[in-house]
Amino acid sequence: MLNGIGGRTIAEAKASLTYNEALSWMAYVEQNGTLNWGTRIERGIALLATILNNVHGGKANFDDFLPKRGDEVEEVQTSAQDLFRLLQSVKR
Repeated sequence: MLNGIGGRTIAEAKASLTYNEALSWMAYVEQNGTLNWGTRIERGIALLATILNNVHGGKANFDDFLPKRGDEVEEVQTSAQDLFRLLQSVKR
């Protein structure tokens, strides 16, 4: 049992976590990164791939070797007229 949390459900662990413990965990995550082992392994492999690529003359970046998650959001420029038309279309 780790800090009285091991073997409990997430809900039970959250209910018994004190404010000071939560602050400690937040400081740990800020200093050391995510607690998700899968993400940490992915980042480690991406770092290794980047180093190997650069050593062999490649120009790839670290982000090139990270998995893409979710849909990329395309930013659209709008004008005041576009907003006015949108508001007019929902007018009753």
